[in-house]
Amino acid sequence: MTAAHVTHFGLPDDVRTALSQRAPIEQAKGILMAVHRITADAAFALLVDRSQGTNRKLRDIAQEMVDKASTER
Repeated sequence: MTAAHVTHFGLPDDVRTALSQRAPIEQAKGILMAVHRITADAAFALLVDRSQGTNRKLRDIAQEMVDKASTER
């Protein structure tokens, strides 16, 4: 690993990217768990099904869900 691959926090860029993409997925799982009263595994399976059914990245589906939930009142 070279210095060019390390961020100012000392993490490789790919690790930092993975961590930043995980948060919306976990938040979307939480939304699904609360709304449908399901387990974390079932919520993740719903996200995967939606991702595959629409041919979109799971993180994009999750981010869209979080954005929608945060603007609704």
